[in-house]
Amino acid sequence: MIKAVHVGHMGVDKCLQRARDIMFWPKMSSDITDYVLKCDICLKHRNSNTKEPLKSHPIPDRPWQVVGTDVFTWENDDYLVTVDYFSRYFEVDLLTSSKSVSIIRKLKVIFSRYGIPEKLISDNAPYYVSETFKSFESDWNFSHVTSSPLYSQSNGLVEKTVQTIKRLFRKAKDSKTDPYMSILEYRTTPLKCGKSPSQLLMSRRLRTVLPINSEQLMPQKIDIKDVRMKLKQEHNVQKKYYDRQSKPLKSLTTGDTVRVQFDKQWKKGTVVDKQADRSYVVRTNDGGIYRRNRKFLHKTKDQNDPCLPLENLQCLNDSDKLVNFSPQVTSQSSDKSLPVEKSVNLYTTRSGRNVIPNKYLSNPMWQV
Repeated sequence: MIKAVHVGHMGVDKCLQRARDIMFWPKMSSDITDYVLKCDICLKHRNSNTKEPLKSHPIPDRPWQVVGTDVFTWENDDYLVTVDYFSRYFEVDLLTSSKSVSIIRKLKVIFSRYGIPEKLISDNAPYYVSETFKSFESDWNFSHVTSSPLYSQSNGLVEKTVQTIKRLFRKAKDSKTDPYMSILEYRTTPLKCGKSPSQLLMSRRLRTVLPINSEQLMPQKIDIKDVRMKLKQEHNVQKKYYDRQSKPLKSLTTGDTVRVQFDKQWKKGTVVDKQADRSYVVRTNDGGIYRRNRKFLHKTKDQNDPCLPLENLQCLNDSDKLVNFSPQVTSQSSDKSLPVEKSVNLYTTRSGRNVIPNKYLSNPMWQV
């Protein structure tokens, strides 16, 4: 009877209403609820999770302490954008290539001009997670933090800056004006805190085509505490309106059975590591290792298929490029649901894709 009630694969409420209309048996509601929540078809095609409450980056204590960066394309050309999280002052550079060496060269010029930041925030693009970029991070003594793949919202200031730059370029092209003049005007326009990006970063106004006296161009001390308070008030207002339609999601732990969202479908998986407050490393039943934000994960009660070992696996980032992932397996995570082996034999296909043989199919007893 439970299968008959759920033949249309409707949700829990609809199935309960349907059953209560014509039948009854003890614990009917709990039986139907458990069956629907474990339905593979419903879990595979479930709706996306609701957005969580807004969690903004902490306001830096001083200018150029935390910097975000990203690469965007405009009219078939690649550009590197670098923006300060305190002053909103940005730099945009034309790239000759999207390789790590080219991006590092541009960042070195910017860092030599404004100083080395303590933290650099970017996405998981291949040129940001390469060994060359890791060496640059170590040699120049800054911390590199990457956002969760497919979740650009975690680096929202850079994404917003990219939109602003594209809008400036587009308007300058249509009006046949110099786009760098538009960038200069943006840097000298006051923000909601009352100070312009150039004032917050360099404690002075920049000379533009608008008339200005010499006294106004003299450096002036900025009250950092007052600016931070106004920025905090702005963040609180944004959070107030954003959280109206948000819902917090429960934290996940290592070994939890989850569903991972890929486009409009959800695949079975298991949590193998926690990267940050809302960022997790998940292993799907087909052997893939993915880092995803909590928004793309749904904790379930269904049973997973036998999983592949954790060691020597590969992790897929947002650009579907393979990067090494070697999670630390503790005594709490090494249980029967997460088998661990010492080695895995890998081989590469003609197209360059790394393949991990299934340990069950490679067993001689299954071979003909």
